[in-house]
Amino acid sequence: MQAVWITPAYPWRDEPVGGIFLQTQARALSKLELELTVCCPTPWSPWPLRRLRKRWRHYADSPRRDLDEGVTVVRPRYPNVPGEPSRAMPDRFIARAAWDDRAAWSGSSIVHGHAVVTGLAGWRLARRAGLPFILTFHGSDMNTWPDEHPERLDDLRSAAREAGAIIAVSAALAARVEEVTGVAAVHLPIGCDHAALAGRAMPRSEARWLLGIPEDRTVVLFVGNLLVSKGVRELVDAVLRLGDPFLGVLVGDGPEIGCGVDAARPAGHLDYRGARPHDEVARYISAADVLVLPSYREGLPTVLVEAGSLGLPVIASGVGGIPELLGSDRGAILREISSEAIVDALKSFVSHRSEADAAAHRLREHVLACYDVHANAARLVEIYRSVRASHAARRSGS
Repeated sequence: MQAVWITPAYPWRDEPVGGIFLQTQARALSKLELELTVCCPTPWSPWPLRRLRKRWRHYADSPRRDLDEGVTVVRPRYPNVPGEPSRAMPDRFIARAAWDDRAAWSGSSIVHGHAVVTGLAGWRLARRAGLPFILTFHGSDMNTWPDEHPERLDDLRSAAREAGAIIAVSAALAARVEEVTGVAAVHLPIGCDHAALAGRAMPRSEARWLLGIPEDRTVVLFVGNLLVSKGVRELVDAVLRLGDPFLGVLVGDGPEIGCGVDAARPAGHLDYRGARPHDEVARYISAADVLVLPSYREGLPTVLVEAGSLGLPVIASGVGGIPELLGSDRGAILREISSEAIVDALKSFVSHRSEADAAAHRLREHVLACYDVHANAARLVEIYRSVRASHAARRSGS
């Protein structure tokens, strides 16, 4: 069986983080003898823009065709309206770029669109190609996009009705999908590759030595895009308020990089590491005492699943799929997103370390059982087969 994905991002050498959860699932699918082409349409970057901004330079430099552990990745260029306002209907341009590059995926028998805008592009592409269509929602875009773009709701609802299946990575997101579109979604998280993570993990002291992190600090880890919406400012303020022995290690890139690092603040409590290849994330998890993710909106954060897989205690906000992942006893959920709440949670973590470790153990058992990428990829293949068979039956009946 062959499939083509339409995605908003997929990792490559200079952008190792964006779309990493998609890469995890794509690689798992390729091991199931599914021939997969990931079509990741990329904005066309004319000469002046690529010299002005890093993001546009990366657009220009990204490879048009690549092979990633058996997964073919193509990045056709499309004309981009700055900011990609929904009224400009970027999904039309994305779908056209994918169609123009159809030689790369010509043998595919199913189209799988991911996220809202590229999902709509996948819907248009499937219509044009006469192929069955699947739609997956991964994150917070489904929580905000329908309210911000009511003029596009008819398109979103049409895509949902015509999809052979809709998948949501958390139960909360599945409920939101049904609320917006009127169509029920299948709850199927991506999960992570537990064996690969375990192979990259190491004892805490060894990880700290390799990363240059002092042994005598309580390491508060953040992994993700450094954005206001991720609660970075609140986390930084909490770490600075607590002072010694706390050290905030922030792995990721974004506009909030360096937040809290200035002459008026005490030095030595924040360590910004920039965006790191995914293979290194397990090393940082191994080195940390606790992972904190105080996001304002999320789908199902992969890093929480990975922290759970390696037994690291977790503190996070109660948004998106986080409450169902952590449950009532698998981690600490912030009472609110504020520096005060994070300070209190970290103080409680230190004073009740054995309870936090026990919660981390329960989280590990849970994610090993329910968030395994290989088991969940096998379920996705079953969905592909079912949707393809139903589509063929409808066509033969007509």
